[in-house]
Amino acid sequence: MSNPVADEARAMTDTDLAEAINEAYRELFNLNFQRGTRQLQDPNAPRTARRQIARLRTILRERQLAAEAGEPIAPLPPPEPAADEQAEEADGGDSAAAEDRQDGE
Repeated sequence: MSNPVADEARAMTDTDLAEAINEAYRELFNLNFQRGTRQLQDPNAPRTARRQIARLRTILRERQLAAEAGEPIAPLPPPEPAADEQAEEADGGDSAAAEDRQDGE
């Protein structure tokens, strides 16, 4: 399952990605400062900020490795249908089979 935040970051240019990383570091600094002065409202915010930095840096590193290898960055695959949609497709849309399963339970 894809992460919408990561998908958004993959759509950014390299310069936009570098700016987003710098902004995330600034936010983490501010959150740590707030923690030190006991003004932090959400205790999970620094953790979330660190994960965002890691996510952005990973995407940047993927691009660097792809450039070194001379490979183009692959486009994102189309989203997969939800599990309940796959079950309906497997049934062939037969509602009688679904009713039989419900009666047997």
